[in-house]
Amino acid sequence: MYDSLKDKTALYIEDEVDVLQNISELLSHFFKTFYTASDGETGYQTFLEHEIDVLLVDIELPKMNGIELIKKIRETHKELPVVVISAYTNTDYLLESIELNLDKYIVKPLTSRKIHLLLETLNNDFLEDNVLELDRDVFIYTNESLLRANGTEHALTRKELKFLTVIARRGIITYDEIIALWEEGMPTENAIRSFIKHLRKKLPDDLIKNRNTIGYYKERDRG
Repeated sequence: MYDSLKDKTALYIEDEVDVLQNISELLSHFFKTFYTASDGETGYQTFLEHEIDVLLVDIELPKMNGIELIKKIRETHKELPVVVISAYTNTDYLLESIELNLDKYIVKPLTSRKIHLLLETLNNDFLEDNVLELDRDVFIYTNESLLRANGTEHALTRKELKFLTVIARRGIITYDEIIALWEEGMPTENAIRSFIKHLRKKLPDDLIKNRNTIGYYKERDRG
């Protein structure tokens, strides 16, 4: 059950100690790794230090509230699955949450039914994302970090997989998003050019193009 979550890493941020402990004990069994934090600043630092696949967050947090935290994360991780788990049903919060492209907004208290609906939603989302079509006869297999282009398979590095996943979903990746791929620090221009040059060798000719001052994109009329 929920097999697509078994290799995923989740981060849960909640300031109520009892809730944090109880929910963590339950949800941690379904993920490969499960991190927790009890305030917004610690949660954000934990996010920066680890490869997080799913973010679960309360709204009313000390030091940095959930909305502010999600906004910061969305600056560089626009496709990250984010679930808000909160007692707040304030309309302003709900509307602002919609703008932040949430996967789910769950109102406390958490029941077993709500938890299993959450897990089912996340599981299905990851299953749908396991195979992404980049172009005609060009597919990305996210679980295997594999690119299949015109019948030829290529292993993808973590950076390459993230780069192509964004391109496949949105058609374009910005320079800020490319820079964020270098978790070890700010890349040089030469490092980015070398990365793109190496990646293009795995792709059909002219599939990925550069747009000055913006980033790289795939023309939508191919195939």
